[in-house]
Amino acid sequence: MAYFKWINNDLLTGLLSEQHGTSFKRLIAYDVSFATKKGDNYASEMYRVSVQYDIGNIVKKRIILKVMPSGELQQKVMEENSIYSREIEIYSQIMPRIYKLLRSIGDVSIISPLCLATANIPKQMLVFEDVSEQSFKMVDRRLGLDLDHARLVIVKLAKLHACSRIVYEAEPTLFDLMMQGCISEDPKKQTFLPYYRRCVGQVMRLVQQWNKDGRWNSILGKLDKLRDKIIPYGCDVYHRRDDCFNVLNHNDIWVNNMMFQFEQGTGVKDVLLLDYQLSFYGSPGIDLNFLLYGSLQPEIRKLHLMELVQLYHTTLRGTLEQLHYGGTIPSLPDIHVEIIRKGFHRVNAVFQQMPVAMMERSEDADMDLILGEGERSETCRRELFDNPRYVSILPALLQEFDLAGYLD
Repeated sequence: MAYFKWINNDLLTGLLSEQHGTSFKRLIAYDVSFATKKGDNYASEMYRVSVQYDIGNIVKKRIILKVMPSGELQQKVMEENSIYSREIEIYSQIMPRIYKLLRSIGDVSIISPLCLATANIPKQMLVFEDVSEQSFKMVDRRLGLDLDHARLVIVKLAKLHACSRIVYEAEPTLFDLMMQGCISEDPKKQTFLPYYRRCVGQVMRLVQQWNKDGRWNSILGKLDKLRDKIIPYGCDVYHRRDDCFNVLNHNDIWVNNMMFQFEQGTGVKDVLLLDYQLSFYGSPGIDLNFLLYGSLQPEIRKLHLMELVQLYHTTLRGTLEQLHYGGTIPSLPDIHVEIIRKGFHRVNAVFQQMPVAMMERSEDADMDLILGEGERSETCRRELFDNPRYVSILPALLQEFDLAGYLD
């Protein structure tokens, strides 16, 4: 347990005391392991702790410690975006209010794992129930979601969005930390932004390799100009219009931030959405573009995108109507407008998120190296973008983005 020496009796006793109060008597035994493989959670480190303790009766259970990442660049990005305090506010204040709303209409949905405790010493961390004990597990991020998985995610996302709108209108100050996006004009919040330009450079490198006959000249020229425009375009995604229907976006809705529950003989049954570190209050088009273009299997996106958007709207509208929402409920065309209005975020999903999602050997991943500058970092990014799975789907997506005007 050399890696985990800071996870000790004193820390766990304090965390269990916070959860159980005076009922907690003593920690009997514990064991620590990594909860995920390196590279599976680029914005945090995850540890699984099996604990045995006394609260008047002996309890054996597993908990998950979610800890700020150790990489220097990662830590800086996390601190700039108030990652830790943002997620605490969502789990401790906003989620309980969302569940209260859902229960009021007889909806017993669970959107995310239960947060049991928090700590600042020796590291900033959140403590969660280990939902793998309820047979929840991650799916292969490299493949993307099939239709059954995607439908479950869309329904949970729509319920999160609908209820968050009502919570916001009742208590807007709860969302103060969620009012600024992770791509910002704020000069104090720009450590991550050079990575966006570097990703455009990698896409250009691939296109140049294909451009033997010159038919990619137009898109190549647009990509060259996009390197200087991608950050302003990204900032525009997070510009909020108060005359539009805004919601709490998960804002990092990709395959590794989901855990699925399966039922023998019937397939996938339920999903939980994890990691609200980057959550942002704004257009639902942000989450929808990122999900639909960053996490679906290519054929599902081609054949079922409109169906999934309609399912989102049906769930959003139905939830708001059952809760007797007094404002204007967006129509299905309104939702399509938001998806188009924030459509550049699909470029972000494909250029920045998809190569990471598709990488073959996550155990070799070093996010500081992927984000950084210098030849070693460039070599690392080249390996990411040269993934045959990524290269096979990129041409069609670039042509789609070009026709939609997102590369101009």
